[in-house]
Amino acid sequence: MAQQVFRTGIPVIDKQHEQYLDFVDKLFVLTGQPNIEQSTVDSACERVLAYAVEHFDAEEALMRSIRYPGYEVHRTKHDEFRNETDRLSAISRKNVSADEQLFYLTKWLVQWFCVQTQVYDKALAIFLKKRGHEAPGRPESVEGENRAKTV
Repeated sequence: MAQQVFRTGIPVIDKQHEQYLDFVDKLFVLTGQPNIEQSTVDSACERVLAYAVEHFDAEEALMRSIRYPGYEVHRTKHDEFRNETDRLSAISRKNVSADEQLFYLTKWLVQWFCVQTQVYDKALAIFLKKRGHEAPGRPESVEGENRAKTV
């Protein structure tokens, strides 16, 4: 379970954050293994990054559904995540070992998460509370948009 400091009060987002942290924790476990294979690193990283993008899609759908005024800035932070993880992956494969790649990427994922949740996700939660919106568990608009993307 995510520490209280990372909770937003938005159940669907908090649950997704917990899952994200579980994936990152698995990366940390891998950092303790000697001579890790590049394919193992790639697979573990792909899982956490794919999940992060899935979370971004749900979060962005929520923000659009409530006409959140901070949507563009928040979405830009998600785009920065995508760009930076792509950059770190590309540089790492050329210049560092799988162990080092895993360490740098995991460290960055944690640092990014801390700022993202404390600044941008909490701002979204405050907006929801001030507007009297109930913190959704899994809003239909989010579920419907995600379903439409997979069909």
